[in-house]
Amino acid sequence: MARTVKNPGRTAEFYRRKKSSREKHIRDNSPGGKYAKSKEYKREHAAARERLKIGPYQDAVRDKNGNLRPGNRKENRARGGRDRA
Repeated sequence: MARTVKNPGRTAEFYRRKKSSREKHIRDNSPGGKYAKSKEYKREHAAARERLKIGPYQDAVRDKNGNLRPGNRKENRARGGRDRA
């Protein structure tokens, strides 16, 4: 760890105690991290958004069969975080 302080905050204390969470936190916040996507991935999703005529609060999300379909951005974001852990 970088340094120790006399009275760490709640978040710092949590990541000090819980090794698996600390490792995921470091992975997500490192360069590249959680949201780094390939150009191919971005092109595919951009084309799907255009093809599906997706509205402002939707995004192209994959269903259980792996097909891109319109879906709620907030739900998709939550699902990604839960399934990555």
